[in-house]
Amino acid sequence: MRARTVVVVPGLGSTPGEWDAVVEALPADVAVVVVDPADAPPLRSREDWTPEAVAARLAARVAAAERPLLLVGHSSGGLHVQSLLYTDPGCAGAVLVDASHEQSVRLAPAPLSDLGRAVAELVLATGVTTLVGPWLRVLGVRATSVRRRDRMGPAAVRAVYASRAWATTTLDAWFGHGPLQAGVLAWHRERGAPGVPVRLLVGSAGSGRGRDRWIAVQRDLADRLGAPDPVLLDDAGHLITLDRPDAVADAIARLLDEGAHT
Repeated sequence: MRARTVVVVPGLGSTPGEWDAVVEALPADVAVVVVDPADAPPLRSREDWTPEAVAARLAARVAAAERPLLLVGHSSGGLHVQSLLYTDPGCAGAVLVDASHEQSVRLAPAPLSDLGRAVAELVLATGVTTLVGPWLRVLGVRATSVRRRDRMGPAAVRAVYASRAWATTTLDAWFGHGPLQAGVLAWHRERGAPGVPVRLLVGSAGSGRGRDRWIAVQRDLADRLGAPDPVLLDDAGHLITLDRPDAVADAIARLLDEGAHT
C-alpha cells in the first residue's frame, strides 16, 4: 500500500529548514511531517536514548499522521527512523540519507560521560553558543557539502543556531548518540531485517580510504536491513539535502510508487 504520510527526521544539530527543497519536490498528494530536533524535552539519561524510548517519542510526534508512514532519516535521524521502523506496524518503508552507522559501539563509562556533560552544560550556561552556533553551521556546511553554501538564508540560520533550544537539544542528542546506536545494533542482531523496503543514499564525494570505509559501512547497514546496495552520489557530501535534494526527493517518490503497486 502506498504511504499516506512522509515523516522526515533530520540529523543531530540539523533543522527542518534544510529539507525545504526536498519537501517542495515531493508529490502533492502525500502529507509531509518534518520533525524539529530542537522541539524536544530534556533527555539527559541513557534510558532516554534506548531505541524503545526514541521510538515512543517519535510515535507520539506523528500520532495524528495518516498511515501508512514512509520514514526518511538523515545522519543520526536514521537511527530514530530505524527505532520506529522496528516497532510501528504502520510504517511502509524508509529512506536513509547518509545515515549514521557503526559496526560496533563501545560506550564510555557512565561517570566519564556524566563529567563530560557537566562541563558542556557549564559552557552552555555562559551563553557562548548564541554567538558560536551560527558560525558552527557555516563551518559545518563548508566541511560536509560539495556546494559549500547553505540553502537557508542568514536570518533563518541565526534564528535556529543562536537559540538555546538548539544548543541544549543538540547536546542531549550528542551524548545520547552512542547508547542509541548500541541499542539499534542490538536490534539488528536480535530481530534481523525489519521486513519493509529500505533504501539508502550515500554522499560519496571525495576519494581515499575515508570514502571507501564510509561506503563499506553503508553497505553493511544495507545488508542488516535487507536493503539493496546503497545509491552512491559522487556529487554530494554528508549534507545531501543541500547538494542533491532532487536525489532525495526522487528516492522517496520511487519508494512511494513501489508501495502503490504492492
